[in-house]
Amino acid sequence: MAAAVTSGAALTPTRRADPSPPGGGPALSTTSASVARMCNYLLGGKDNYAADRESAERALRSCPSVLRLVQANRGFLDHAAALLAGEAGLRQFVDVGCGLPTAENLGDLVRRTDPDCRVAYVDNDAMVLTHARALLAVDAGTGAFAGDVRDPAALLADPGLRRLIDLSEPVAVFLLGVLDFVPDEDDPAGIVAALAEGLTPGSHVVISHAERSPELDPISGPCEGVDTPFRPRSADEIARICASLRMLDPYPARLPGPAPLTDLRPLPLIGCVGRVPG
Repeated sequence: MAAAVTSGAALTPTRRADPSPPGGGPALSTTSASVARMCNYLLGGKDNYAADRESAERALRSCPSVLRLVQANRGFLDHAAALLAGEAGLRQFVDVGCGLPTAENLGDLVRRTDPDCRVAYVDNDAMVLTHARALLAVDAGTGAFAGDVRDPAALLADPGLRRLIDLSEPVAVFLLGVLDFVPDEDDPAGIVAALAEGLTPGSHVVISHAERSPELDPISGPCEGVDTPFRPRSADEIARICASLRMLDPYPARLPGPAPLTDLRPLPLIGCVGRVPG
């Protein structure tokens, strides 16, 4: 399994990085694993540290489905981007918890439909912000901003984001693999409702969330050396998180595994695409 997900020269620092990235954001720690950098490693990226690789390998040993989940999330990003830029006709996109840049990011996907789409990348990981600002925010239609999904009002009020994204017009907000790292006490349903309240009717919210299952039990809850606990939820709980949205058919739906479908076991991952009513 490890050989399939490693590629490139990974970063191996000998000291802690600077306390914060240019333009603000949280401190960068290389001594604990970051979910964003673990996903980067699992997708074959090189922007990760020893702590990330070690934690990802531990997760793979106890739950081999982790790799399929990460890959399926990327597949859902492709599908939802094409759906909302194409059929729904949206031209503004906000990717919350965007993760480290990959070969194709949300902006690349939606601009297949219209090169003038505007895209805001939002994350609270210092390395993600540094890379997004350097590699993604390279034109007037793209920006990268520090923000935390647990404070949706502040996220949507960011002055830079508001200059790029016109919230009086429909927007697509992506929350892929984000809310399953938000504890119940931070009210994920309330987060989605607050985001929806801050968007104009006709906007859409895209969510993917791991479904609670025995195969995910070994990596659920606090894990050694990982910055954020993983919290799969039941299908009913995920539906309640999305209750403030008007679901598009056939969502909520269990997402297919990554192509090629050599592993036909059901994947404990639910996708939701919902419209802000009004």
